[in-house]
This record gives sequence, structure tokens and C-alpha cells, in this order.
Amino acid sequence: MYQWQLASINPADISPIMEIEQDSFAFPWNPRSFLGELTCKHAYSYIVKSIGDMQAEKIIAYIFFRLIEEELHILKIAVTPHWRGRGVATWLLQKCFSVALELGATSAFLEVRPSNESAIALYRKEGFRIIGRRPNYYADTREDALVLMKNFKEDV
Repeated sequence: MYQWQLASINPADISPIMEIEQDSFAFPWNPRSFLGELTCKHAYSYIVKSIGDMQAEKIIAYIFFRLIEEELHILKIAVTPHWRGRGVATWLLQKCFSVALELGATSAFLEVRPSNESAIALYRKEGFRIIGRRPNYYADTREDALVLMKNFKEDV
């Protein structure tokens, strides 16, 4: 039986995060970008560790977000391929929503590629709605970004 544990990210976690990042994105962030988030004011970052079945704990997911005024801005979220479809991303988002609410957030925002249908389905399930589009947002493909928002007050 596996359990999940939420932990703050430290620099030693960047190497396993990079493995997930490279498995998840055609144009991944570089380690310097992740390390920069660890020192950024108003930035928060968490990993999910899998613990159990006599195996060493292993990083299986991560999230990086910023809290600006009353807005949660999700910058990056990914789950290692082996753990996708098991509720890890949903659990991680809900944990981060709890943190953000405790810190006074009233809404959450993120950008996502229109082609990332599984992510859009997850975000919709978690109460996000599309509020706009950023043309040519992704430099690698010139793909637009959908802007999604979740209003925490509507969930109360």
C-alpha cells in the first residue's frame, strides 16, 4: 500500500524533478529556472513523495506556484508517467488550494496548451473555467495558451 506525502522542495530535489520534467514536457524548464523559484518571494513549491511497500520514498510529482496578493498562480505541475491517472495531480492541487486559502487567496490562475486535453479535463474537474486566450504564448510551438481561473469563493 502506498501513501503520499507533501513536502516543500529543496535544492536536492531538483534532479528527480528534472527527470519528471523531461518526461512530461517537450520543452522542459532547466534546473536554473526551478532553483530560481526556490528563492523567489511569494513562490511556493511542493513535491509529492510516494512511501510504502518496503520501497524508499520517491518523488512522483511537483508543483510550483506563486501567491500574488489574493491570487494563486500555478506555474508548473507534473506527475511522473507511472503515477498518472491515479489521482496524484488532483490530490496535489487540492493540497495547494488549502495552503493558498490559508494564506488569503481568493482565486487561482494558470495557462495551459489547448492541445493538453488531459490537463484541461483535470482543471475543469477542479473548478477552473476558461476566461481567455493568450495568442502565440508558447515560444516553442507558437501555440496559444488558454487562461483558466478558479474562484475559491464559489466553492464555499
